Amino acid sequence: MTVRPIETAIPIPMDRGFPPAMLGEVCKAMKASGAVDFFHIPDQLQSWWPPGMWNPQNVAMAAVMPDPDSNADPSAIAGFAAASAPGVGLTLSTDALRRGPAEMMQTMLTLAAMGDGRAALQIGAGEIKNAAPYGYERKEGLKRYEDHLRYYDLYWKSENGAVTMDGHFWKYKNATIGGARPARPRMWALGGGPKLIDLAISYADGFATMVPNVIQTPDAFAAFVKKTRDELERRGRDPMKFDFVPWMFTLIHEDPDVIKRAFDNPVLKWMVANFGRFNNHDWAAYGMQPAYTPEYHYAMNLLPNWTTDKKYINDTLARVTHKHCELCFYYGSAQEVADQIQPYIDAGANVIDLIDFLGVALTLEDAQVHLGRQIDVCARIKARNNSA
Repeated sequence: MTVRPIETAIPIPMDRGFPPAMLGEVCKAMKASGAVDFFHIPDQLQSWWPPGMWNPQNVAMAAVMPDPDSNADPSAIAGFAAASAPGVGLTLSTDALRRGPAEMMQTMLTLAAMGDGRAALQIGAGEIKNAAPYGYERKEGLKRYEDHLRYYDLYWKSENGAVTMDGHFWKYKNATIGGARPARPRMWALGGGPKLIDLAISYADGFATMVPNVIQTPDAFAAFVKKTRDELERRGRDPMKFDFVPWMFTLIHEDPDVIKRAFDNPVLKWMVANFGRFNNHDWAAYGMQPAYTPEYHYAMNLLPNWTTDKKYINDTLARVTHKHCELCFYYGSAQEVADQIQPYIDAGANVIDLIDFLGVALTLEDAQVHLGRQIDVCARIKARNNSA
């Protein structure tokens, strides 16, 4: 039995081409299940795939979703989701590059009010694919991330919502967004790396990262939790109020053959090539070579719409084996996936952000019950850990 109730999050559809009524029904179904605590709204300008890879031959849903880059505005989607299913929390994942700290806090305060008091911002240093094509400098990400966390901390310490701060990029002078604070959104650092983690321990309410792609095993996760809690206590913070939020990369299906076929899908293999391990040196521990050079890092190197060399793409995909895929995801039936997640809960995770990628490899008919499998996993997790 865990000390804190386990919370769950599932991403919701973000494509601008989907009918709003469909999104509303998805949100209502997630709320009605009682198994989902947060709608996860990712902030992405473009997808992960090079031009031409998203086609009906590779992805059945390409018949109804012609391109993967028509992402909706996350704040608008969050508001619509909150109106469709009142009472469910909202978590927005984004970077520190594209919006200022005051504007982001204004958004999160609004979402916290809409989400019945439950909202969380997951913020990282950014991905080059959402930066370079749009004129942002990815190399500034970590310092901008620090400005964000410092501002959030100062805002909550202010009496009237006015902040003065000499940041790396933002210079605030008695800058106010008002003092109305109907609920406090949680601030979760997102990513990895020692500097990002250190700043999270100083200012954030929790830490989110990818599993097994950044932290690879339950034992490693337990060691990370202990080290973080020890440091929180050393800095005078309550370690039991700090959230640990693994993004569990999964493939959920009751038929093993469906998952095995997915390992041969070019769209899925491209994802494995890019973030099977965020640190490509980690593949060496398994006696394996990465699809790219060991120095390649997804967040710093992937520029899908600038990647047009078909030979380069095909050579990359050819280096992705079934073993790479198996090590990138937790996979199996809902019960099997829930069982694989449980050791991370035992190690200290208290919010499970369930990221299931199998939808890109399903038939249109099978994809219609894709959400139900994710909800099933969340229900099993909560029943096991939150019973009285």
